[in-house]
Amino acid sequence: MHCPQSHPHYLFLSANGDDEGLIAEAGREKTALTLVSPGVLATTGPINLRSRWALCRQLLPNAVEISAGSVGMWAKELMELLDQHLAGAVQWRLFVAPLYHVRKAAGIGARAQHSERLEGQYRPPGISELGNANLPPPNAGENRCRLIREVLLEQLGKHRRRLLRTVSAREGAFTEDECFVQLLLTSPEGGWLSICRSPEPTRLRHWISPFTNGEVFVPNDKSAPSRAFAKLVEAELRFGRRIQPGEVCVDLGASPGGWTWVARQRGAQVIAVDRSPLRDDLMNDPAVTFVRGDAFGYEPSRPVDWLVCDVIAAPERSIELVLEWARRRWMRHFVVTIKLRVGDHPKLDRLKAELPAWSDDWYLTHLCANKHEACVFGTVREAGPVSP
Repeated sequence: MHCPQSHPHYLFLSANGDDEGLIAEAGREKTALTLVSPGVLATTGPINLRSRWALCRQLLPNAVEISAGSVGMWAKELMELLDQHLAGAVQWRLFVAPLYHVRKAAGIGARAQHSERLEGQYRPPGISELGNANLPPPNAGENRCRLIREVLLEQLGKHRRRLLRTVSAREGAFTEDECFVQLLLTSPEGGWLSICRSPEPTRLRHWISPFTNGEVFVPNDKSAPSRAFAKLVEAELRFGRRIQPGEVCVDLGASPGGWTWVARQRGAQVIAVDRSPLRDDLMNDPAVTFVRGDAFGYEPSRPVDWLVCDVIAAPERSIELVLEWARRRWMRHFVVTIKLRVGDHPKLDRLKAELPAWSDDWYLTHLCANKHEACVFGTVREAGPVSP
């Protein structure tokens, strides 16, 4: 293995392979990104960790470029690096994943994604057919990464039992005492290693995803009124917080009821607002109160636990809705989709500038289930406002 001596990088994986979009988004915050390989960008300079980059799917902090010629060499040298950097770690999580190539998304939406998954033809967001037979297949490197992980754990069992005992099998949100190790292969012999010691994974939780390469797969459920349900479920997973039984949820633009259906599956009470009715079973559900009207004109009689909104509207209207509900503290938690057209991405900067006055724990990202849209979700601060 070769691990060149260089300044550690912040390494970013772009959502949907939109490298140019991520470079532009970072540039608006005076951060220059360099393209390392398709889908992978880097900077050695500081970044504003109070902000969020919607087109950043995953962050690898303190990343260094490394290479190895075989699975055994990867495992041996990784063991030595882990022994050096994880001394005294209470627990640590390990991801080994390939990212051999990322190409521009073909505009595939949630419905098509689920259909392809069912047929075994799904390619992760950012990968599309360009007709080049010389490019590796979409699952290139997965077997090599699996073998590297298996051999590494086997070697830890023989030579570094302390590290083997502390490797975590947890999923979802990081704990305060958990370290996070990411090995990203950009070719069979090369890639990047990021070792992030506790409590950095929790401190950087709005940037570092607890899912491999920041990708989240939500299985299809044909009992849902629409495939849009997957967006709310994915947001819950990324948030590390689910709608709970007995909570009150307002669903704006609810028809045909995909997000209301998720909330009812959780045992919540729902106030569903739309000009069109929901599916019959939801309209007849005593725990669902249907309000016929404009989603943007609705005001709750008292604060609720959740605002969820997947309404089709101009991004300015949805952004203003989030900020107004936050300013008035009409909700504790929120999940809102922001529909985007070509050239609309800079409009998300208003959320980045104003939402921190009302929320410390908020996320802005392109979900894997999103098409031409972003999603903002988080929790409103009990006291405030504060200066962003």
